[in-house]
Amino acid sequence: MQASEPLLSARRLTFSYEQDEKPVFQDVSFQLRKGERVLLLGPSGCGKSSLALCLNGLYPEACDAVQTGTVSLYGTPLSELSEPAARSIGVVFQDPDQQFCMLTVEDEIAFGLENLQYTKEEMDSIIEDVLEKLEITHLKTRTIASLSGGSKQKVALACIIAMEPELIILDEPTAQLDPYSVRELVRLIKELQAEKGFGLLVIEHQLDHWTPWMDRTIVLDGTGQKVMDGETGAIFETKLEELTQLGIPIPQVISLQKQVSIPFTLCKERLFQEPVPPFPGPWPAALSTEDALSVHGLSFIRGTDTIFQDVSFSVKKGSITAIAGPNGTGKSTLLSAAAKLIRPVSGDIKIDGRPVDSYSEKELRRLIGYVFQNPEHQFVTDSVIQELLFGFEDGKAAKEKALQLLTRFGLRRYASQHPFSLSQGQKRRLSVATMLMHQVKVLLLDEPTFGQDAKTARECMLMLQEIQKEGTAVLMVTHDMELVSDYADTILVLCGTKLVYRGTPDSLFSDHIGIAERAHLALPLRYEWMKHDRRRRNEPAAGGC
Repeated sequence: MQASEPLLSARRLTFSYEQDEKPVFQDVSFQLRKGERVLLLGPSGCGKSSLALCLNGLYPEACDAVQTGTVSLYGTPLSELSEPAARSIGVVFQDPDQQFCMLTVEDEIAFGLENLQYTKEEMDSIIEDVLEKLEITHLKTRTIASLSGGSKQKVALACIIAMEPELIILDEPTAQLDPYSVRELVRLIKELQAEKGFGLLVIEHQLDHWTPWMDRTIVLDGTGQKVMDGETGAIFETKLEELTQLGIPIPQVISLQKQVSIPFTLCKERLFQEPVPPFPGPWPAALSTEDALSVHGLSFIRGTDTIFQDVSFSVKKGSITAIAGPNGTGKSTLLSAAAKLIRPVSGDIKIDGRPVDSYSEKELRRLIGYVFQNPEHQFVTDSVIQELLFGFEDGKAAKEKALQLLTRFGLRRYASQHPFSLSQGQKRRLSVATMLMHQVKVLLLDEPTFGQDAKTARECMLMLQEIQKEGTAVLMVTHDMELVSDYADTILVLCGTKLVYRGTPDSLFSDHIGIAERAHLALPLRYEWMKHDRRRRNEPAAGGC
């Protein structure tokens, strides 16, 4: 092969799941050089994840789909390689559960190494090394099913890094991580990439930690066509309006520099030397005093591990309450216990002032709506529209409401498709829409904006605000503190096995910063700005970068 031959080439790539179906993405061409670091961006549903799986040869064979165009590794089409492309091109899936095939973490990492015919001694050394680098040695003997979503993502990454491919594709690698873990994971990937020199293609909606060191950015539009391809700094300096219209989230550092007119190329610390902008308002109106959901003395144990203990809180009617905290602290477990999907070892739960055990299962499911962290776990029909109509008697009103919701969430053109054919972001929107069909008293959501672009995430939250105004109580698990700051009335912070904070987001981010930092929560931009401004007034301003 020629030394100048690109590592990977995609030429006029078009992909669809059915012969006569509209393409998921179309006519996409680009090249990746050895060691290059590239962001792949685009609105939810534009085919980014499907493209990633085409680039390592898993699609179209694994899903019996239709692909035209070619993908080549060092100039050789993937179909002509002497060994599977996955040996050289590793992909960490958006949903890591889809790529696991063993029971324990150690066995999962070993599985890929065995296929590469490493000796047991070599495998043991590699496994120890990768677990240590990712700071998950304590998970070595754990069953994968017992891990949190964030821990699963780290394990999936460990499996790929252990095999040392020439190109690593990361599909939403930070979506289920707390802010501290996001920062540490990106730092680790940056160090590993510098050390080992592998190419890196990152599909992501949380861009703050990626944009400063990614060489290049490729952008797809809503139809799955490539509309931008260039140096990352140049794209974010000159194409902000176009990116916003596409629903691409703008990094906080970019939002900041727009207001204070500082170039993108300057470091983040330099930006915080500017005065604090006016704080937005007004604050939300006073909340209802009536409890829609109340929890007292709740404890949960899994095996020999105490997940949380003696947790008490209430969720007011017509309020939005967020649950936050580090990965693995039981946020999703707490949500499941509140919905009576699992039984705690102790504690009381009441809905509308009545113990949950006093309701029949049918009554309870009419009162509580639950959106799972993995939306596929709740799909039960063969089409998108039937998911919304499930449980309703045939009627014009129900169908009209379903179509309105599908339109609002950008899913109407997929109404007749199978829910599993949607992208992860579209599946998430569908799962939220199915719950909004019902007039529930309490709506529980696990990471409602996971996998969403900026536009659809905002649409989702505006819909939640609408049902909030109708008196529904919303309780959601999230790592997105900007979302909490903008929409939540109350935030509950889990840390260790305890509920360490219960109050307003403003008080947490203004008066209890120590708790936020201990719980690995990233301060929203305006509060981070305020913190740095206080330091600026009390200490000499820092110099340049």
